[in-house]
Amino acid sequence: MAAPRPWANLHADMLLEIFLRVPCAIDRVNMATACHSWLAVLAAEAMEAPPRIPSLFLPAADATGVYCYLSGCRDHSKFPGPRHFGSYDGSWFFLAYGQTRGHRLLNIRTGESHAVPNVLGDGFADQFHNMVILAATLSRPPDDLECVAAGIVAYQPDADAPRRRHFAFWQLGNEAAFCYVEPHPNAPVGPGLEPEDVVYHRDSFHFLTQGEHILECAPVLDEDGTILEVAVEAIRFQNGGRCYADFVRARYLVASREELLMVVRFAPNPHAPTSSFKVFRILQQPMPDHGMEEVDGHHWYWSELDTLGGRMLFVGRGCSRSYEVDQYLGFKAGVYFLDDGCFYDDEMMFRGVNERRYPCSDIGKWSEGPPPHVERFFPEQGPSYNSPPAWLLP
Repeated sequence: MAAPRPWANLHADMLLEIFLRVPCAIDRVNMATACHSWLAVLAAEAMEAPPRIPSLFLPAADATGVYCYLSGCRDHSKFPGPRHFGSYDGSWFFLAYGQTRGHRLLNIRTGESHAVPNVLGDGFADQFHNMVILAATLSRPPDDLECVAAGIVAYQPDADAPRRRHFAFWQLGNEAAFCYVEPHPNAPVGPGLEPEDVVYHRDSFHFLTQGEHILECAPVLDEDGTILEVAVEAIRFQNGGRCYADFVRARYLVASREELLMVVRFAPNPHAPTSSFKVFRILQQPMPDHGMEEVDGHHWYWSELDTLGGRMLFVGRGCSRSYEVDQYLGFKAGVYFLDDGCFYDDEMMFRGVNERRYPCSDIGKWSEGPPPHVERFFPEQGPSYNSPPAWLLP
């Protein structure tokens, strides 16, 4: 007969205290299933656990590891590597199995998948172009009949033309994505309005542009949940497109506490790793009353936050998320970031397998201090042949 295990009879209060110091959901499951007595105590507590934070999908040369920040960046498993270009809550990934084609939406937990369009139509001249999706997100879970997807795409209007970037919309099951709005794909997006990130917030997709303006796009659906059109409003900021002292590596939009934040990522120069961040909120500029309507609607501006205010921000195009640090014992406010510098390289996914080099080493957390500093998690990580890193959203 096996000797009794004293740790199996830990007092419930002590067991729960230990449980609260194991933030990773996978580690908590392993802990709860260690013995029947623990499972009985911890099952109810698991229902009260704070929201799970994203895990890191980090591609090696030919496979992808799943690294959990809550368990000290341990690798939980390996997956073969298509190109990742977005994720959605519930373990959904946007993937391109052929780098520039074979777009799909896959749930890596259940195996459920949906085809995603490979072509872009302008919705006006009935013309279609092959497209590559660079970033994407959803308005609702995929099983919702009113689910709409939006993305930042690259395409060539004709064989001799350079690639252009545009915003596009589709629904699951569509064979083509469409712009639905002017300007159509054969007309380039205006200066400063090239899309850089997209997030769904308050019934609209919001595209952040390189000029730090926002395109607010609200899908209009019929009674069957099919897209009829997309109502677009360009929100131009008075202080958009400003000059910064350091090189701007990326800009992101994050929905946090019922508002949108812009997160700007900096490096000393284009070839240096990430060095700092600035976070801005949207405010409306008080305008003097001259008895005239505002010209061009320039009555919005970006206001820099002095502090993160207890937020943990995970930034990634189409999948940024905000969490409250006081729900995660031992964690501090900061910005967690991926190596996504290849977003600006339109040729990367068109190269041969031996020429593709998706960088994967500029990954870490920026803390506001004092003093502000960057902690790097995988500085020695080599490039991937298949994909940049991605967030796995629980």
